[in-house]
Amino acid sequence: MHMQFQGTPYWQTLQPIIESGAMQSAIDGEYRYPYRINIYPGTSCMFSCLFCGRNYDAVVKGSRPNVFSQIIEQDDGKDPYRIHISGGLEPLTSPFINTICKDLHDKGYKSRMITNGFMLNDKILAKNPYINSLDHIRVSLYGLDEDEYLSTTRHKKGWTVVKENLTKYNKRDDRTRLFLNYVLLPGNFHKLDRILQYIDDIGSVANLSLREDFTFQYEIDNRNRIQDTLLSFDEQIKSRGIPIDYGYGLQDAMAGKQSHLIKVTVDELTHRQSPQVKVCVDPNGNIYSYMEAGFVDRPGALRHSLGNVIDSSIENELRKQKQVEPKHDDMQYMDAYNHLILKYIHLNSR
Repeated sequence: MHMQFQGTPYWQTLQPIIESGAMQSAIDGEYRYPYRINIYPGTSCMFSCLFCGRNYDAVVKGSRPNVFSQIIEQDDGKDPYRIHISGGLEPLTSPFINTICKDLHDKGYKSRMITNGFMLNDKILAKNPYINSLDHIRVSLYGLDEDEYLSTTRHKKGWTVVKENLTKYNKRDDRTRLFLNYVLLPGNFHKLDRILQYIDDIGSVANLSLREDFTFQYEIDNRNRIQDTLLSFDEQIKSRGIPIDYGYGLQDAMAGKQSHLIKVTVDELTHRQSPQVKVCVDPNGNIYSYMEAGFVDRPGALRHSLGNVIDSSIENELRKQKQVEPKHDDMQYMDAYNHLILKYIHLNSR
């Protein structure tokens, strides 16, 4: 392990992957079945979030096989945390969402679904009852007031509909655990109290995660103020009995340190990427190692496909070990997790 990761929050994230052997396989460029698989079943999205890299015009049309139930069936089921539901398009728009959730439940997975919450209403839940069999649902919160929601999602009803849906969901007897995630931009520290109010308004959550984006930096002069703000917030959220998960930069900020998210450069990328650690699969069956390349019809992303599961499998396709020549604009297809993994691989390659 490179010394850069010693004693940092990054180490906590990487340790289970290292212990699984997936990281060493990625470093060595050897085939290994993915440590984690994200399935992207969504066919459209009602939000056009400013920070989202998806193709805003993308809509999955026409009939196609349910590649996700196939993936679940083909998995050996030995790791109940391997498969999760997310995506560049809203998962609740998938015609297969109930079947997918049932398949995961029947095979004993402890899976989560990441959703924007706009369709998490009684009508959808009545048609898709197995959504409530998931380990938890994590709702991405795109604003702490109506104006922020509108400017971020460009949807006039986003704030009202999502808040109403979550309030009603918390009153259901058959609900699963509700998690909330909010991306905290550097200028929004003064709004943290609104998160507490929002949670109180909807009737609490089982977990809260705060994340920073790649612009997360702040002036040294503000370090003590930001540290105090975060520590005060931490005390208040924990007094409500709600576990909280902070992003790497926020953990450093709470310790009074300057921080920014780890990013790789094109010179640090590998031709085989890192499918041993994590892949995603889109509704067309394409397999990607870069999480945001899996957004349907994203320009330039298809060249990163490492294979297609239709009439095949994740294992069969990844054993081909397709190589992709890195290009300077490839970073747009990576999430923070990709950057972290690839940085570790680069620093530890022979």
